[in-house]
Amino acid sequence: MHGSNKLVPNITPQITTPDNQKLSTLQQEFNHKTEQIEQLKQELDTRRQSINLAQRRIEKELRPIIQQQLEKRVELARLLDEAYALPLFSFREKEKLAILIENITFDLISNYERKDMLELHDKYAELTYAERTAFAAEDEGKTILDEEPSIEDELDDYERIQAELDREMERREQEKQNRQKSRKTKAQLAKEAQAKAELSNISKASRRVYTELAKQLHPDKEQDETKRAWKDEAMKRVTHAYHHDDFFELLRLQMEFMQEQGQPLEALPDEQLQHYIKILTDQVDELKATLHTLATEPDSGFYTRFCGTAKQMDQKFKSAKEDLHRELEQLKQNLRTLQNDPQMIKVLLK
Repeated sequence: MHGSNKLVPNITPQITTPDNQKLSTLQQEFNHKTEQIEQLKQELDTRRQSINLAQRRIEKELRPIIQQQLEKRVELARLLDEAYALPLFSFREKEKLAILIENITFDLISNYERKDMLELHDKYAELTYAERTAFAAEDEGKTILDEEPSIEDELDDYERIQAELDREMERREQEKQNRQKSRKTKAQLAKEAQAKAELSNISKASRRVYTELAKQLHPDKEQDETKRAWKDEAMKRVTHAYHHDDFFELLRLQMEFMQEQGQPLEALPDEQLQHYIKILTDQVDELKATLHTLATEPDSGFYTRFCGTAKQMDQKFKSAKEDLHRELEQLKQNLRTLQNDPQMIKVLLK
């Protein structure tokens, strides 16, 4: 991929005029949109690279410490199981001990897939792990209808009939309103037709850029080996951009080829510019939506906790490792204490 970047450098499509003449409003808007897209693409790329790097660092730097913690928690669960049989605990203390063992083993099974803890979990739990997870799935599948019986079950026959008539009247009124909503005015239909035509024009503009580039960049027609290599790589990018609706990339490659051929980008007619601006606006909106999703989705906290600049990531991982090592040492200390003096389990249960 690094070699291909040398062949086809990334250039933001920008319209310039000879002798620094003032750009038209459309040309200025075109430049603004392409700058926006370049910035958003870089932001997305930086964020994704940071996430990928953080995931690799977690596996390399944090996962081994977490694995040691898990082994100590397994060891703790088995130690508590052995202690349960000792004549040290009251009935109430044994109840608490059983709940503690159940909670530790359930977490190990459900969050860390430690299936070797199933037998120990089921030994102390009222419900087996399989039963507990089956009931949880069943509860999630229940609908609101299952929550309460309808109040109409309490009505006598006359009231029930009356309620059914009222419901029928409501249904008819709703259908009437829906029919009224479905009747579109001429203005609405004209607006929809215009929007459809605009989409068609945009699609045509996108296809036109692709077709033009495909003809101009076809490597088989090039005799010069260096230019053939450039065109071959450029053609791959053109095809990729077209199939991924990346109009910005198509324009970038078109601009680059126009520069190679000495064709000024400012020669684009206004009608074509308008189509291009519409497509670029849509692409800006899509990139913003993608960034928003990354920032608000359930896993967005991962970025805050582990990602950022190289310096920020180093600091975050240093802090995370320190916390994990501290927890691991505490686990080891607790195990040593409980192994040497089972009476300390009574303190733990309090």
